Amino acid sequence: MDISDLVVFKAVVEHKGVTRAAEALNRVPSNVTARIKKLESELKLDLFLRENNRLSVTSAGLRLMEYTDKILQLQKSAIAELTHTEPAGLLRLGSMESSAASRLPSLLARYHSTFPAVQIELMTAASMPLINRVIDGELDIAMASDPPDDPRIHAVKCFDEELVLIMPAAWAAQDTLPESLTMVGYSKGCSYRHRLETWLKRQGRVCEKIIEIPSHYTMIGCVIAGMGIGMIPRSLLSLHKTEGLAFRTIEADIANAPTYLVSRKDNPSSAISAFVECTLGLDKL
Repeated sequence: MDISDLVVFKAVVEHKGVTRAAEALNRVPSNVTARIKKLESELKLDLFLRENNRLSVTSAGLRLMEYTDKILQLQKSAIAELTHTEPAGLLRLGSMESSAASRLPSLLARYHSTFPAVQIELMTAASMPLINRVIDGELDIAMASDPPDDPRIHAVKCFDEELVLIMPAAWAAQDTLPESLTMVGYSKGCSYRHRLETWLKRQGRVCEKIIEIPSHYTMIGCVIAGMGIGMIPRSLLSLHKTEGLAFRTIEADIANAPTYLVSRKDNPSSAISAFVECTLGLDKL
């Protein structure tokens, strides 16, 4: 397959037709049609259904589109890596929401000032969804906790976090937690939620309800309001008004939750390497 054919194929899919794709690519429609037919001939597959002069993508075309995005991204990364002496291009960064609040502001400011040619796209989610997006090629690097032992990824520890149990201040004086408990936690796939579930299991406790809240700001507010218990990094406490909030330390094996920089081993780039170096360099300042 010729990469230029994939560029034409992607344009036809995105512009939903040959004519508009040809305009976007500054080509004549007959050239675009010829490229698509050449690609279909090489693959021996129909990439589009043709009815009444209209095109619709086949299931094979949709599968090829997934590979096309990855191939063109790799091509872009290779060109950027080989033609720029300084990191440049797009860096797709993922982060846990808690890390985005407590760790990223100073890090991103430092990275941007040092490597202004890099454009950063940031998304926040729970650890496992972020790691899966790295594996799938949708993110270049992610700040996550408890990465799996996967041969496709490279994980570098960047921050040590201590998790604490949070609860309404009115519960602090009690020796035990109330009989009826609600977990105010992150969504499934969050390593912190898994650690809280592990802690509860050790205590022989089960939460009757689980309220999934992706935002730690909202989570802490709900705990203060008396909704239930949660688990957050201690570093977040300095970012919030903690009136009405109590916290309790827990066993070290659950509390110690390092944050890792996770990237694919087969997707190196100067922008990723620079981000890792910049992050690890914060501890030396």
